[in-house]
Amino acid sequence: MSESLPGMEIDVDIVRAYLRDFTDLSRFRTVLSADEHSRARAYKIEESRDVFTLARGLLRIELSHRLEAPPGDIHFDFRSSGKPDLRPGPTGRPDWRFSVSHSGPHLALAFALGRDVGVDIERLDRKVNPLEIAKRYFAPEELEALEDFPAEARARAFFAGWTRKEAIVKARGQTMAESLATLTVEVDPRAKHPRHQDSSAVPNRPVCGLTAFEFLESRLVGAVAVLSEAPPRPRFRVLSGASFD
Repeated sequence: MSESLPGMEIDVDIVRAYLRDFTDLSRFRTVLSADEHSRARAYKIEESRDVFTLARGLLRIELSHRLEAPPGDIHFDFRSSGKPDLRPGPTGRPDWRFSVSHSGPHLALAFALGRDVGVDIERLDRKVNPLEIAKRYFAPEELEALEDFPAEARARAFFAGWTRKEAIVKARGQTMAESLATLTVEVDPRAKHPRHQDSSAVPNRPVCGLTAFEFLESRLVGAVAVLSEAPPRPRFRVLSGASFD
């Protein structure tokens, strides 16, 4: 594997939010499109519906600030993988790219200027069997690395690896099904710029820079990737309901 080395790092803004910090979602509902309202109503579980509402509403509000346009004037096109992109707008408009992730009531939005970006977060308190999942979906090298961790540390290493795969896949606009066993990542949670490598059996894929992060007070692990040989430099901002008073 080759490791992404810090050089000319790519700035990425990451906005974090926690659903339970927001007692009123009305501001976010009012900026959703008709299609987004329909998708929100399709969720049967209230928390999932509210996380979708907060994520899409916050995405529109954040983009409206960056584009200096009303949230309702922002439109998206979707790739075959389901990844949304900003619909091309007026000439000279800033070329903001974005990615959204959520895990339970936690969500993260990443924004990069002129670079495709992918972000993923996972809750460390989720109950999983890391080795059983890795045997089915991870590359042999990743499974071997997980087995070397003590049992009590494997879940953290597993989620570190999973979020790194997801971040790269999202930045490339692919799906996990295309990359699970053909993209190998370093699973050591301590790695800031984890090593990663595509299988030689697949066509060449875009080069990605990768940066890992953790928020242990929130029991979150995550990663952000950009299409670049240089790694992303994440700049975090945490929002709460008080931010919108």
